Amino acid sequence: MKKFLAGCWLALLPLAAAAQTPTTPPASWQQQVNYSIDVTLDDVRHELTGREELRYTNNSPETLPFIWFHLWPNAYRDNTTAFAKQQLRNNDRKFQFAPAADRGFIDQLDFKVNGETARLEYDPQNPDVAKLVLPQPLAPGATATISTPFHVKLPASFSRLGHVGQSYQITQWYPKPAVLDQRGWHPMPYLNQGEFYSEFGSFDVRITLPANYVVGATGQLQNPEEQQRMEQLATAGAAKKTSEDFGNDLSFPASAPETKTLRYVQDQVHDFAWFADKRFNVLKSGVTLPSGRQVTSWVLFTNKQASRWIEGLQHLNDALTYYSKWVGEYPYASATAVDGALSAGSGMEYPMVTVTEPNAISHEVGHNWFYGILGSNERDYPWLDEGLNSYVDNRVALINNSPGSLQTGVITRIKPLASRFNLDGLSAYALEQATYQSQATRGLDQPVHGVTSADYGLINYPFIVYSKTAALFNYLENYLGKEKFDAAMHAYFERWKFRHPYPEDLQASFEESTGQKLGWFFQDMLGKRVRYDATIDDVEVSDTVKVLVRNDSPAPYAVPVSTLDAQGKVLETLWSPVLGITEEDEAAQLNFRREGVSAVVVDANYVTTELNRRDDRLKTSGSFRRVEPFRLQGLFAPVQRWDRAVVNFTPVIGANTSDKFMLGAAFYSSPLVLQRLSYVLMPMYSFNQKELNGIADVNVNVLPDKYARSIVTGVLVQRFERYRKVEPSITFNFPFSAYDRPQHSLKLATASIRQQDLDQTSSIQTVEYHVRGGNALQKWTGYVEFNQLTPKPGLVISQAEARLLRAAGTYQRFYNARKSVSVRLFGGRFLSNVAATDPMQSYVIGLSGSPDYRYQTAFLDRQQISPALAAQRHQTDDRDGAFKAYLPVTSTKWLSTLNLQGDLPVTSLKVFADFGATSHKVLLEDGRQCRLFYDAGLIVPIIPGGIFQFYVPVAGSQYSNGLPGSRKDFTDNLRFVFRLDKLNPFRLLDEQLAQ
Repeated sequence: MKKFLAGCWLALLPLAAAAQTPTTPPASWQQQVNYSIDVTLDDVRHELTGREELRYTNNSPETLPFIWFHLWPNAYRDNTTAFAKQQLRNNDRKFQFAPAADRGFIDQLDFKVNGETARLEYDPQNPDVAKLVLPQPLAPGATATISTPFHVKLPASFSRLGHVGQSYQITQWYPKPAVLDQRGWHPMPYLNQGEFYSEFGSFDVRITLPANYVVGATGQLQNPEEQQRMEQLATAGAAKKTSEDFGNDLSFPASAPETKTLRYVQDQVHDFAWFADKRFNVLKSGVTLPSGRQVTSWVLFTNKQASRWIEGLQHLNDALTYYSKWVGEYPYASATAVDGALSAGSGMEYPMVTVTEPNAISHEVGHNWFYGILGSNERDYPWLDEGLNSYVDNRVALINNSPGSLQTGVITRIKPLASRFNLDGLSAYALEQATYQSQATRGLDQPVHGVTSADYGLINYPFIVYSKTAALFNYLENYLGKEKFDAAMHAYFERWKFRHPYPEDLQASFEESTGQKLGWFFQDMLGKRVRYDATIDDVEVSDTVKVLVRNDSPAPYAVPVSTLDAQGKVLETLWSPVLGITEEDEAAQLNFRREGVSAVVVDANYVTTELNRRDDRLKTSGSFRRVEPFRLQGLFAPVQRWDRAVVNFTPVIGANTSDKFMLGAAFYSSPLVLQRLSYVLMPMYSFNQKELNGIADVNVNVLPDKYARSIVTGVLVQRFERYRKVEPSITFNFPFSAYDRPQHSLKLATASIRQQDLDQTSSIQTVEYHVRGGNALQKWTGYVEFNQLTPKPGLVISQAEARLLRAAGTYQRFYNARKSVSVRLFGGRFLSNVAATDPMQSYVIGLSGSPDYRYQTAFLDRQQISPALAAQRHQTDDRDGAFKAYLPVTSTKWLSTLNLQGDLPVTSLKVFADFGATSHKVLLEDGRQCRLFYDAGLIVPIIPGGIFQFYVPVAGSQYSNGLPGSRKDFTDNLRFVFRLDKLNPFRLLDEQLAQ
């Protein structure tokens, strides 16, 4: 499936056999399943009615008392299925709140085995998995005839099986035996992320539907009259050359009153899918394979993006040609790409037919080799299909700069902007690695091998399974050489086509073909989270250039080293032997030709997965042998380069009532691929104060081998409104594994805050603990914060201190796909506090927002100069008691609040209600004394996510009689929150990548 985002955290249905070791012997047998299916489409009720008969041959050495079956349409039955739960894990609520009419299921099953009724036992956890108990055990070598009627209620397009109007995607639609191989049974619930593993056999399928539908399907069409109709449609399509020729009508014509029955037949496939739409245009072409055999190619598409589908026919032909050349010859007579409203990524492959977007045709057709012909266990080893296919797909794209592929397509489309993003002169593989490196530099990456599809994070599934695997096999190709690599791939393909290979089979084929031991690649590079790094220790120039290269990584690997001329052009590239297998072979000498050499660099062509390229280049002469050219880069550069040092920048503006208008620039390290030393320097000039203000945030990022995911040590300096804050800190992010459990962080900080006009300094020591968890339906967070505060300026007792403990928990629950309600419980208590002579100088907890002693919030009017923008009175920070209305209520002992909030149906407005209590009665401005407080009103969101919104209190303790006494009383109590910290692009990127 094309690599746009999908993910899952569910554990798979356990296998009946536990053996999953890399020492499993090669497959010596596999089951055979031959299908005969009759099915009718009702395009009014969106249903299938069918009958299936299959001949199941037991080639295993065991007698079978039962056969596991997949009943995958039941994945769409309700919210208890593995698919439904995975959708929530992937932050998708569409299926959770879908009406019953949009759900799907399979029923009316009546299994018979050799004419005898057989019992179906549903898995109690997964209604789309069931055990067919055989009336008589099936002996080794015996064949059973299994039949059943079935009825499928087609769901809306939530994933693969479904329909949008009368456009049909009929996939994973019939009762299907699970695979039984040398490792046991492989029953598995349907998942959106996490594909399939099925038995090879033959299909004879008859499809009845209204006569004006155009169908693309697995197999060879057997109807002469329909073959003639397809030829006529293809001729009509070929006469149209532009999108204007096709028009833009996407409406569905009425269905023909008469029906037709189409028959498709195919051997040596493990699945059957079909797609039907009355609006399809048809184009036909073909290729001649190296053997001379002809393969017909088809594209079926609606009028949407017609010009791209015309180009897509060539992408399909390219895939057939080059995959056959580099992997193995395509064994079937035709290949079809179909336009469809797929919800599972931007494409999904089936034998001989794929549903796809036009820019993903090459990738999806390429799956015929790894998913279709080799048929590996993709649920447990997704990289055997998705990763290997992405590698070959990138090679196809490099042949003709085709935008119909993955990362290379991205490079092609942004080529005019390449220089602006520091990508000029780079290959597609350099950009490909940036996706993986964005995760690895945050400690968020997962291994390629040893992680099931369902256990990858939402972002890691495409970034690791697709991008990193493709990058690693590009590395292996460069290490072995194209000729040896392609010969090994051919050996693997020829040995294992139609035979279900496992990862060790791929390794064995490569080792046998190349004559090299490659465990360091297959076990370490693919199976571990290794941060690879190599350096040039020394260069000696004489008649030759002698280079000593060292592996500084915790795992072995071979290092490519190149010599450069004065213009930076690669002259010669040599590979070290595999370094690091033992302590004695961590370094090696490479001898290069001398002519024209100006510098030596590790991995000049970006084929390794190195995270740090800053020490990769060494000049052969000069005083500053490791200094690279410097470049100031607008916005940001996504790729760390060895040939230039980059500082990213962007203009910034700011304003507040004290500094007035401020103008400056932000200078920062790459926000995408973090460096060990990351920084943001943002000087801003205040035209009112005529002073230099701004922010400097510098961090050192450490990635431990276990326990913590990352440790960030940093210092934050900020200066605005005549104050200066310096806050060093250290933050631990854990657990080591993300995605499948709550995420925690622990921060230790000490802030020194100097108020310039008062010539006074305060100090705050802080311990913060945060935790978050949940899914798309319900989310929760918690935090505990301890502060030790030195006396504020003006306290009489000079060495006194206050100790403050705060804690809060939030819970958010969605009641439809876009609307939610939330509850927050806050409690704050001083463990010790010293009273001041001036009560206004005492440390307090705020009911309507915090005093912000740590200067964490960007208030527009911290000094309360403006009557409309005054901090806390009109702008709140939603901290401490978080009352939306302004009540000048504070406590020097304890304070607790309950904050409720809910989205209103239909409108974007929200409602709120807050309830609070303090340790003692507080005198309000109108003379009332209260310990209990409340407010209620409306929230008007301006920028979603709580970034910028207005609070409109309509009732509460702030009013003498609970309600506003006048229009002025009402308008004076309007407040707003403006959380600039939530717009921090570095924070937003971190949050997105951590999904």
